[in-house]
Amino acid sequence: MYSIGLGPGDPDLVTVKASKILAQSNVIIVPQSDKTGRSVAKEIVSYYVNPDVITMYHFPMNNNKEELNARYSKLACHISDLIEDKKIVSFVTLGDPTIYSTSNYLTDSLKKLKVEIQHIPGISSINAVSSRLGLPLCVKGENFAVYELPFHVDEAVQIIERHSSVVFLKVNKKLDCLMRAVQITAPAHAYMIRRIGLDGEELYNLLDSSPSSETAYLSVALIRRRLKT
Repeated sequence: MYSIGLGPGDPDLVTVKASKILAQSNVIIVPQSDKTGRSVAKEIVSYYVNPDVITMYHFPMNNNKEELNARYSKLACHISDLIEDKKIVSFVTLGDPTIYSTSNYLTDSLKKLKVEIQHIPGISSINAVSSRLGLPLCVKGENFAVYELPFHVDEAVQIIERHSSVVFLKVNKKLDCLMRAVQITAPAHAYMIRRIGLDGEELYNLLDSSPSSETAYLSVALIRRRLKT
């Protein structure tokens, strides 16, 4: 099975290798978090393939590990059967398949079934936000870090103070924590981008604006201290 990263959202940022494998695939499995059928990943894949090869698979957005593991195991068995029938199967995910991706959990279930997996890297939102802003993640002598935004302000402050630059993912429902941490640390740059690379992209300078909590969905933040000279 191919585990394919689709990039941050812009169909033009899908890699050449990913597009070739998508075109060769008999079955392309697209995860979705609700049952409405709407999926950013599906919209991207549809640029490259006939929709007839796309299969949507619902993963509930909750912390019920037992329910989620059952879904992964069921899908892994289905994929194993498809491969035994000589089908070329791809599972797609936004960004890169090894960074906060559904495919990581599916991979564990597939390995138990002795299914061979090939990961196809994608451009992550981490790279996309840095490029969009024209801010380097790091230069010589610096470091940068990627974190899931914590719930506690003091933890976020410690993270910002420890690194030259920080990319915070999973901002949704924790925007107040991010804003307070920015106020305390007063970095040189603090930005949040919502729906990066997608229609309706929104850019917020957190040093001079206070976006509403609704804007944190599908958002990524980059916090940067001054460049070393």
